[in-house]
Amino acid sequence: MQVRKFAPKKVAPLQYFFKRFNSQAGKVIPGWGTTPLMLALMLLFFFFLLMLLEIVNASIQLEGIDVDWKSLSY
Repeated sequence: MQVRKFAPKKVAPLQYFFKRFNSQAGKVIPGWGTTPLMLALMLLFFFFLLMLLEIVNASIQLEGIDVDWKSLSY
């Protein structure tokens, strides 16, 4: 059986570009970090899905809950 010698793989030039973005990998910062930002994005996404649901169904059918936008204004 013959042993083959493979040529080393060429390194992609993008490796050096992305390496600097990964310099903080594995480090944990104490505290809440970006949790409030993630919560805000999740709420915005929830309201987006809620609006899509209202558009498709023309209204949300829930018992005892008024889903009219006028009820949100004082």
